[in-house]
Amino acid sequence: MISMRAFVITIFIGGAILGSAAAPSGVARAAKADDPTTFGDNPATMEQDRSLAERLFHIEWTVSAGASGLARISGYIYNDYGQPAEDIEFVITGLDEAGQPVSTAVEHIGNTVPARGREYFDVQVPVSSSYRVNVDSFEFVEGTN
Repeated sequence: MISMRAFVITIFIGGAILGSAAAPSGVARAAKADDPTTFGDNPATMEQDRSLAERLFHIEWTVSAGASGLARISGYIYNDYGQPAEDIEFVITGLDEAGQPVSTAVEHIGNTVPARGREYFDVQVPVSSSYRVNVDSFEFVEGTN
């Protein structure tokens, strides 16, 4: 297996952190040259600015009510790479109204996520004003397509 450790991803779209209380869902996306909410005009520069995990995975998620005092975050982690991935860990960071971290939960995807496939997740975390959901680490399965 090839083991990789990725930097924590923070995705800002139009200056807002995804998953804010006003919009209780988030989609981590690659920057696009024709999208005015991206960070620059040059696609090559934008690709260099993205972390390895941002280039290989994206996450779609929503927030709903969970058990008492908890929020339920569910969605999919997409493997955009050409090899299956396993041992994917992602971090859910709860943020206060000022955007400062107030809680962190590390979750693990136990199943292998196929190449160009996805895996569902559903976790409960402490209630926060908004959230950041990031792929933290992963391994690619060697010798498969």
